[in-house]
Amino acid sequence: MGSENFGMPERGSSPFGRRAFAAGVVGTVAAAVLPGAPAYAHGNPRPRTRLIPLAGAVNTRDLGGYRTRHGRSVRWGSVFRGDALGKLTPEDVALLGRLGLRTVVDFRGPKEIAKDGVDRLPPRTVLVNNPVLDAAGDAMTDAITQALSTGDPDLLHELLGDGKGAALMTEGHRGSVTSPAARAGFGDTLRRIAEHGTPLLYHCTAGKDRTGWMSALLLTALEVPDRTIVADYMLSNEHRRAANEATYAFLRSRGIDVELVRPLMEQRPAYIEAALATMRGEYGSVDRYVRRGLGLSAGTVPRLRARLLTR
Repeated sequence: MGSENFGMPERGSSPFGRRAFAAGVVGTVAAAVLPGAPAYAHGNPRPRTRLIPLAGAVNTRDLGGYRTRHGRSVRWGSVFRGDALGKLTPEDVALLGRLGLRTVVDFRGPKEIAKDGVDRLPPRTVLVNNPVLDAAGDAMTDAITQALSTGDPDLLHELLGDGKGAALMTEGHRGSVTSPAARAGFGDTLRRIAEHGTPLLYHCTAGKDRTGWMSALLLTALEVPDRTIVADYMLSNEHRRAANEATYAFLRSRGIDVELVRPLMEQRPAYIEAALATMRGEYGSVDRYVRRGLGLSAGTVPRLRARLLTR
């Protein structure tokens, strides 16, 4: 089992330095079908779907096809979001090769990469490591991972009980907007999409929190409505359902209350809505956030729209 990262404080501290945690989740512990979607398959054609059918990853998908508020559409085959790519099969790598990927951006930190493996990619694909969690985020991950490994019910309840797990996730998503490490990593990724070209794939470990915010940020810049952004974010629940159920079964076998962990494992609209509200509350608009929060040029958002939107 692998893990997405979050930050954890020393035992007994509160509120756990949540702002330092840049959108993570414990991964250890229906594809959206739209007209015009490409058919991604290893061999025989499948129903047209945005999910990329990989044996070694479960949550990698095309971000194309979404409609903007002005009736335009996000271009298919340009930007992909995903989970860890370190366990891909040779057939998986060949399929990614057929996508024509130029760049893959990995949001994981060194500990995650050491545990779950370096990405397996097609030849000539450029791999960029943009870790978006800081030291406090790593500390929080280590504390929760340790609590889960020991199965200490008192420690788990102290860290995650009485709504603390959901609050941690909400604050973590807010931190993905404001944390310096997150702004640096997500900002560089947005710049690469705008300036260096596509196809580009970005991912974390489970492809849901850090990757979820990156997707929300990009789609917001492209003027995709919030309801669509939330729906895309929530697709991770569908694609990760089997993996999550296997994790819950393992935790139950060790006597761990899975309801403590569930808020970390699943997506909830409130999480991504908190991130969007933080961006708008602190910066006023996505354009100002891109310029002032991420330090990118005023031309970044227009270039994204020119590159990624079709009529």
